[in-house]
Amino acid sequence: MRHSFGIAAILWFSGVLGSIAHASTVITEQNITRYEAALPELARIEQDDPSSLKYLRLAKHCDWALHASELRAKEQGKGYVAQVDQVLTKHQLTPALFIELTAKGAWPVLQSMQPVLAMTEQSLPFLPEAQRKLAEQKIAQTNQMRGVIGPCLTEADKRALQQYQQRFINLATGLPGLAF
Repeated sequence: MRHSFGIAAILWFSGVLGSIAHASTVITEQNITRYEAALPELARIEQDDPSSLKYLRLAKHCDWALHASELRAKEQGKGYVAQVDQVLTKHQLTPALFIELTAKGAWPVLQSMQPVLAMTEQSLPFLPEAQRKLAEQKIAQTNQMRGVIGPCLTEADKRALQQYQQRFINLATGLPGLAF
């Protein structure tokens, strides 16, 4: 069975690029507006199961073009990749820029989850085995993403994320694979 939004959501978890080489952060009003405009179109593309995002692991580096290449290689041969490329191009987003925006945009969500994760971690010994294993996987995934994204945030990124924090949190609530 195929679902919509898989590769777009995979791109959720993303060196300054071509047209934005002059910026100290990719987290700009213009880029966020383009990103927001692309998301509904990406959601309409039929793709593989987005729930696999629970198991997504990005390598620990800040080379967003390499992240894009690695993620695209996993989707190689799937017909919807060209559709995703068309939507990104239409909205003046490269795969690398999209990954970087989504990864860095995930930071406020990851940070807001910390108190819940801490409480969950304390309750692990008291959970039934199946529930405990699921919670451990989600904690590990969140910690892995924090370990990848955190070191890639510049001071300019951090300032921009403070400015656009609620906007990114609102966007994240509509993406598959984020529910804890």
